[in-house]
Amino acid sequence: MAPAAGAPVAALGDDLLREVFIRLPDSADLLRAAAACKPFLRAARSAPFLRRFRRRHPSSCPRFVGCVILFSNRHGGKSHFVPIYVSSSSPSSSSAAAAADGGDFALSFLPGGGCLGQGAATWKHLDYRNGRLLLENLGSHELAVADPISHRCVSLPAPPAGRAVGYGLFADDGDSSEFRVVCISRDAASPELRALVLASRELSWADVAGIACQPDPAAGSRVMQANRSLYWRLEGGERMVAFSTASMELSVLGLPPALRELRIDAVDRGEEEDVNVLHLLTMSGFRVEVWAGTADGDGGMVWRRVEKSMRFHKALTEMIDPLFQSYHRNEVDVVGVAAGLVFFRQWNHLFSVDLETMKLEKFPNVEPMGALTYLYTIAWPPSFLNPAGQGG
Repeated sequence: MAPAAGAPVAALGDDLLREVFIRLPDSADLLRAAAACKPFLRAARSAPFLRRFRRRHPSSCPRFVGCVILFSNRHGGKSHFVPIYVSSSSPSSSSAAAAADGGDFALSFLPGGGCLGQGAATWKHLDYRNGRLLLENLGSHELAVADPISHRCVSLPAPPAGRAVGYGLFADDGDSSEFRVVCISRDAASPELRALVLASRELSWADVAGIACQPDPAAGSRVMQANRSLYWRLEGGERMVAFSTASMELSVLGLPPALRELRIDAVDRGEEEDVNVLHLLTMSGFRVEVWAGTADGDGGMVWRRVEKSMRFHKALTEMIDPLFQSYHRNEVDVVGVAAGLVFFRQWNHLFSVDLETMKLEKFPNVEPMGALTYLYTIAWPPSFLNPAGQGG
């Protein structure tokens, strides 16, 4: 029997509504739909659905608005925000950029005043994720998670005894109100790496996993996040240590020879059921490459290159200086992937490549040479879509 005329769309139920919402072209469309009525909002407030939506819409979830440039103490110990407008961004990105305008990216609200300053209040940057920064006080070794947009800071206790060799800030794409901090630690003369986890709800450390692994995470390597896991590259570049926030387990993954000397970033691709496939992105020979790795059943990884773009060398040379031949060297540093774009640096020039159209873009007035550059995105999901303790 056909439904009565004028029957509310909400009668479809939450599951069918989510199948409709997942097909919306942009995150701004999802926000408008969720604001239309309470049944729509209830259906959208699902952590698994919001994670799935983000994976299906990488160009708009989360919104990219610029770069945080961090200078070391020898360069003044400062940090600042450089807004960047990407020509391929959707019009709704302007509202996200406006939200960043009032941010305190100098982090003057930190205890002791300011990021990477001099003296006892010196803060060291450890990780950035989903609108938040993880920092360590070099005097007390206490940690802090700072939000430059809201000017809020959450102080965290120092990890228990042991030598911290790596940190990561895990952001849940299904609920931006929560975060977890992961510390990779090693006791003196121990062959094991240990994983310590602090959740924002408890603010206390738990020792959850260990694995025999002799090399430490490489100094200066950035922690990567994909498939609800964090990844640290190990010294030597041949392997990574991975921590799954779903299973709370550590594992060691071998890298293919082609990636061992290149800068890489882990990326989410496809639906949530694809979490057993790890995708790594790099720049090789002035080309974008994507590699897919799957477990081989014997504790190893099977890798294959699944994408390779055209070569960008000629376009880069023309953008920088056609007469400057030293750009023939492959000195490309992958900064990261955000909003469907891969950002990379060559010397003091910052570029992006749209992973869908392969359009290359150079950004003026960004000079990241001698500094750490982090891509800044507005937190996903927006606070009004957070499940807020509801079952997901």
